[in-house]
Amino acid sequence: MKRTIEYTLLILGAIFSLIGIVFAFIIKTFSKTPEFKSEFEKSFNEQIQGSQDVPSSVTADQMLNGFSAFGNFAIVILIISILLTVVAIVFVKKQRILSGVLAVVAGLISILTLNVISFLLLIIAGIMLFVRKNKTNNQFEDVNFQNDLKHDQNQNENEFDSNEQQQNRIEETDKKKKDDDPYIY
Repeated sequence: MKRTIEYTLLILGAIFSLIGIVFAFIIKTFSKTPEFKSEFEKSFNEQIQGSQDVPSSVTADQMLNGFSAFGNFAIVILIISILLTVVAIVFVKKQRILSGVLAVVAGLISILTLNVISFLLLIIAGIMLFVRKNKTNNQFEDVNFQNDLKHDQNQNENEFDSNEQQQNRIEETDKKKKDDDPYIY
């Protein structure tokens, strides 16, 4: 069975996770530059002085360290999500249930970094892998097998019957067909 939709959703989920890694790396990198630190401290101190809702025990350095820590966390989590997605892509045709479980787990892991698009794509792909069954090639094999058996039985019977018996059977079947068919007068 072609699973083009599942492949596409899984690949797009991995791409959006990769974009999330890039953004997390940018956040981590910019939070360590001296220009960003000075601007952030300046605006952070202005907001603390202008608002009584923000606790004064939190400093700008602590907030910057929090940004950096979130960047590290996001990078690690999204790498795990991408690895699970790649393994899910590999097993789509062979073991669709395993692939679906991996896609759902990768989606749930990616939501920890607020990567909503990747989450939705991976969850949808996982659900589709669970729901859509593989098409079997022997879908009509049973019917053909039964027809072959009837044909073989008829052939064996015909070999042993005389021509008169065959003729009688043909006439009987024709008569039954005419009697059963309401459109023949």
